[in-house]
Amino acid sequence: MVVVMMLILTATAMAALQMRHLNSALRIEQARQRSETRVNGPVMVLAIACARLETGDPPSNNVSYRYTHNSSTESLVYRVTFQKLTTDRWTITANPDATAGSLPNLPVKF
Repeated sequence: MVVVMMLILTATAMAALQMRHLNSALRIEQARQRSETRVNGPVMVLAIACARLETGDPPSNNVSYRYTHNSSTESLVYRVTFQKLTTDRWTITANPDATAGSLPNLPVKF
């Protein structure tokens, strides 16, 4: 009887230990997916907008453009807004916006 109880207790302890490791691995994978989604989405669009700003200044102090970003899973339309703060400082925002279809496309260079 004692041997059976020891086997049950040992099996339960091992299952609890494995569950901890499984939960940890699951949290790591979820964090990796969130990071990948962020990097392949808005961060990538911001990087592209910054690269375009290096080619010159936008035509006005506050202007918005449409940019369609194609990833491996989906295609999203972003509203990219350039706002001039000072002569050499800009604020760039890139937000997913399905209504940005009427805006002009983000130019290859300014």
